[in-house]
Amino acid sequence: MKSKQVIPVIMAVCLFLAGYRSFAQTAEELLPKAIQLEEVKGDLDEAIKTYLIIVNDYPGERKIVAEAYYHLGMCYEKLGRQDARKAYQTVINNYGDQKDVVVLVRKRLSNLEHPITRAEESKGLKIRQVWKAPYLDALGTVTYDGRLRSCVDWGDGDVAVQDLATGEIRKLTDKASLGDSSGSALETTISGNGKLIASAWWKPYNTTDLVLIDVDDPRMNVIYSKQGEEVYPYKWLSDNEIVGLRLIPDKRTIQIITFNITNNTLQVKKVFDKIFVPHLACSPDGQYVAYDYISDADNGNIGINLLMADGDDDITLINHPSNNRVLGWVPGRKEFLFISDRSGSWDLWAIKLDGAKPAGQPKRIYSDIGEVEPLGFTSDGKCYFGFVRRNFYSGLAQFNTETGELSLEEGQSLESQKFGIKWSPDGQYLSYIKIEDLSKGNPMKLFIHDLKTGKEYQPDNNMIWMSSYSWSPDGNFILVRGREVSKMQEEGYKGGVFMVDVKKRSVDPIFLISDYEYNGPEDDSDPLSSLVWAKDGKSFYFLFQKDRLMKHDLETGEDKIVYKYSDFMPYVLEVSPDGKNLLLGLGYPGGEKSRLVTIPAEGGKEETVCTAQEARSISWARYSPDGKYVYFVELPEGTKSVLWRVPAQGGDPEKLWSPGNRVEIYDISPDGNQVAFSTRERTTEVRVIDNLVQELERLDNIH
Repeated sequence: MKSKQVIPVIMAVCLFLAGYRSFAQTAEELLPKAIQLEEVKGDLDEAIKTYLIIVNDYPGERKIVAEAYYHLGMCYEKLGRQDARKAYQTVINNYGDQKDVVVLVRKRLSNLEHPITRAEESKGLKIRQVWKAPYLDALGTVTYDGRLRSCVDWGDGDVAVQDLATGEIRKLTDKASLGDSSGSALETTISGNGKLIASAWWKPYNTTDLVLIDVDDPRMNVIYSKQGEEVYPYKWLSDNEIVGLRLIPDKRTIQIITFNITNNTLQVKKVFDKIFVPHLACSPDGQYVAYDYISDADNGNIGINLLMADGDDDITLINHPSNNRVLGWVPGRKEFLFISDRSGSWDLWAIKLDGAKPAGQPKRIYSDIGEVEPLGFTSDGKCYFGFVRRNFYSGLAQFNTETGELSLEEGQSLESQKFGIKWSPDGQYLSYIKIEDLSKGNPMKLFIHDLKTGKEYQPDNNMIWMSSYSWSPDGNFILVRGREVSKMQEEGYKGGVFMVDVKKRSVDPIFLISDYEYNGPEDDSDPLSSLVWAKDGKSFYFLFQKDRLMKHDLETGEDKIVYKYSDFMPYVLEVSPDGKNLLLGLGYPGGEKSRLVTIPAEGGKEETVCTAQEARSISWARYSPDGKYVYFVELPEGTKSVLWRVPAQGGDPEKLWSPGNRVEIYDISPDGNQVAFSTRERTTEVRVIDNLVQELERLDNIH
């Protein structure tokens, strides 16, 4: 779920806390006092105030803070307040490493559910793994007979089909090339009879065609293409009709559509008022399409509706103060399956339907299934789904600038999903981007952490921040590439560059991307990929990655072209510590390797530092704080990292470190003794639920 600040603190509480802090100095002292207030004296209001001191003032005491949130939840339960669920959910979202507390919290959340629901939970369902691989596709759909699954072969990005019995993947197209104008497949769905696969075929400049492939005679047939539109097929409504999504990026519009392959006609069934990617399912009789959506009326939680396939009726199915996502109809029965986090974890639920109307209360039939992607049902009632396991870890590691030695084992771990981590020039602050709930389309948020006080704050919650940002030389400001949430639906809005005042916690726009003409990347990625302050603090450099390097004067607002090139490496732009040179990465077409170069800060002739070594390109590069070296990272196999260094004036690179997995390094501390990093691991699986129909029948017989 989305990470939230759980408890609003009213003014009276703030006044109390200010006085209380003089009597207790540590979280270790406060926690037993709060528990005594709660459990011995029964003074819940005073206990809540004390627990709030702990969670707000001691974020670094993870074990104690998790316990405080647990007790907050119990206090709120006793007072009959809805905040109980929020407090418990905060432990699960932000303190998953505190296993003992998480177990207690899950029990409390379970107890908040209806007791009949808990008693009915199925014990006989069997979930087994069908297929597992790192960094591969876990999406697509399955055929009615459970024999085949459509998928994307991410070697090149071609449409493929997988034999679910053997796991063998067979490519059906040979036209893809990831990252260039040849295009590649992004989404696939196979017809129930296994004869046809519909796929989205990515093309440059916000265009995704709808293509059709015959499984036995695999020739790619484009059946819908329109410049500036992206069409993604998700399910087959019948042997002749597909249900999917259409995105029009310039208009910030996303729609549920149906497409008839017999006469190549597209119909719009639902228009969303915000960008969100729903799960879709089709009823076995082809009469209904189920979709999930973000509810503005219920704190941004996700509900489920049904659409009439041949009409305009939009019917509420699941409306609950939690997040709920579509799986689909069980063939031959009247149950509809969905996943919900209403009990604190993503559980599997079933609800009986009479046509489009609920015929009873939902029942939880399996706990902690995870946030899964629906792949469809077979005719005998098996339910297939995709499961992606992500391990994300961030921290600060010890670093020896003399030897270049780096040790992940010696350092400090950082909680939650953080990346783009950077130090302020004086070392007082850490800034980073946090990933929130991607299932809701929630954006990345910029946070600033005061290392002296241990407190963290968010400059503006109306912003979607990119990882391109830079601290001013005096540490008072941050330049950042971002977008205002309130303007995201405006046609043609691409955001801009903003300035964060660190002390005032204010955000002001500098310019909009739409104010400029530029050559954009073919892959529709952000055209402005890097920002860095000039040494004087009065101007900054910014990079249009397929066009030019610019310098912007903050006092006059004037721009100057410093260097023109058609293929900059997107996130390599640094000012040397003495402010005299700029470090850039230049890419090359074909099989040639990219290279690092320096140019004078005001523009001029380039000087080569080195070329890429084991990979074609370089993903990250920084000067050492003393300016003697350039450190850079390559990802030669995509899933592991190699750290190199080279003298700043050029020379032969020295390989320093290869951890065997994907480690992304973001910054070197001002004193050169630490690096900020994150590791990302991803494993995809296809799983199947067996004994589903038998268990649903068993539950029917209980009543």
